Amino acid sequence: MAGERLPARFSLRSQFWFLPTGKRFETATSHMQNVVANKRMKYPDEVDFMSFFECEPMSLDSDDVPFFYNESTYHYINAKNQSFTVKICPSYGELKFFVKSDSLELSNIQLNSVSTLSILSDRKEEKRLMITSENYIIKITLKPELQIELIEEKDV
Repeated sequence: MAGERLPARFSLRSQFWFLPTGKRFETATSHMQNVVANKRMKYPDEVDFMSFFECEPMSLDSDDVPFFYNESTYHYINAKNQSFTVKICPSYGELKFFVKSDSLELSNIQLNSVSTLSILSDRKEEKRLMITSENYIIKITLKPELQIELIEEKDV
C-alpha cells in the first residue's frame, strides 16, 4: 500500500547477484555493461545522418536522451519521388527501412542485429548506405533511385 515499507528481503541490496567471469566475480549490472559495450552498433554521428538525409531526425524520446539510446526517424525523398523512412536505434542495434513510391510499398526491411551502419556516399548525385551484421552485408542506394544489394557472409 502507499507509504508502506517492503520487508528487507525485497530491498535493492538483496537484488545483487554475481557471475563468475574467469578470474573474478562481477555484478550482473557490470556484466551487462560489458556485454553491451562488446555488441555496440557502430554508426556515424548524428550530424552525419542529418547531412545524409538532409533533415533533422524525429526522436522517439525527448531531446534530453542521447542519440545512442534514442530511436531516431529520418525521412528522405529522392528525385524519382521515392519516399524513404529510416528508423535507427543504435543501443539495440535496430534499423527499420521503409520505401514507398506513390502508394506502392517498395521495401520494408526490419533488422535487429546490425553491427555497423556506414555512409558509403553522401554526394549531390549519389547517396549510399552499408549495413553489416554477423551474417550479411546490405548496400542501399537512395539516390539517384532505390537499389538494394544483399550479400550473405558464409564464413563469419
